[in-house]
Amino acid sequence: MVWGAIASDSRSTLIVIRGTLTGQRYVDGILLPHVGPCLNGLPGAIFQQDNARPHTARVAQDYLCHFQTLP
Repeated sequence: MVWGAIASDSRSTLIVIRGTLTGQRYVDGILLPHVGPCLNGLPGAIFQQDNARPHTARVAQDYLCHFQTLP
């Protein structure tokens, strides 16, 4: 799987995740090292994602409750 994020004036690096992406792997490999710092650096940003199972896992939702998100 390849993950990336875009904003009106910036973008993330592409992250390659090999194997099955679980909720915990999503938090540890994408949210903590990439999404959190990115959102903290973009005041007022809204993080949007689809409803893939790793995105809706309780561990991911618990982390994302600190940020403004769209489903």
